[in-house]
Amino acid sequence: MSDMHSNIVLVGFLVILVCQDVVAVKAFRRSVRDGLLCAIVPGYILFYASRGESRQVKPLIGWLVGFVILLAGLVR
Repeated sequence: MSDMHSNIVLVGFLVILVCQDVVAVKAFRRSVRDGLLCAIVPGYILFYASRGESRQVKPLIGWLVGFVILLAGLVR
């Protein structure tokens, strides 16, 4: 059963990583500072993707779904 939990955690982490990279690439197009913060600081995309001028709903929802999957894999 432990392998299933670790696979769920891995899937959640990969979803978070892909969504974070999508937001970071779009942020690099606007400014280098925002792009670096989105790429390095995991929680910064919550702020950046929900701002009015850079609203990105789909990657933000994907990041939150990945976080829920990650938490579901950690709960035993």
